[in-house]
Amino acid sequence: MTTFVVDAMLGRVALWLRLTGNDTLYAPDMDDDELLQVAASDRRVLLTSDGELYERATRRGLDALLLRGPVDEVVAEVFDRFGIEPKVDPSRARCSKCNGELVEVSGNEKEVVRGLVFEQTFEHYDTFWLCHDCNAVYFQGAYWKNITGYMERIRSLIARRRLVGADGTHTD
Repeated sequence: MTTFVVDAMLGRVALWLRLTGNDTLYAPDMDDDELLQVAASDRRVLLTSDGELYERATRRGLDALLLRGPVDEVVAEVFDRFGIEPKVDPSRARCSKCNGELVEVSGNEKEVVRGLVFEQTFEHYDTFWLCHDCNAVYFQGAYWKNITGYMERIRSLIARRRLVGADGTHTD
């Protein structure tokens, strides 16, 4: 599986990569030299909107992708290019905050999240996903419809990209 390091301007891309289960380093305070070092040492694909950083990466022989344009189009481009299915599966997702791995907790195990979520949430939901790195807790709440809707949008943008071609030419 491809792993990524993402520059500060592409935080939404990092979010969706993490939610779809992709190991994605994103630290907005990382400078360009640190991004290049991480890309090289960890063999991560560098995603950037900075033309100069992209040029530096390619001169060093690093895998890099220059991304510009509307966020949804950029997310679709990355997913299409790297064969990422636009589907959020909490059992595969990574923590959107820190990139940590999530562990499902349910039944009697769910006691570990008591105090980390509102009591009403704790009582209403039976299954949670806990990040052991930062203690963030996830569950399929009302926002879940927005997540699946956004993934549908990305799926349709990918289909359009394939029909029209990434370079804008029609591919009958």
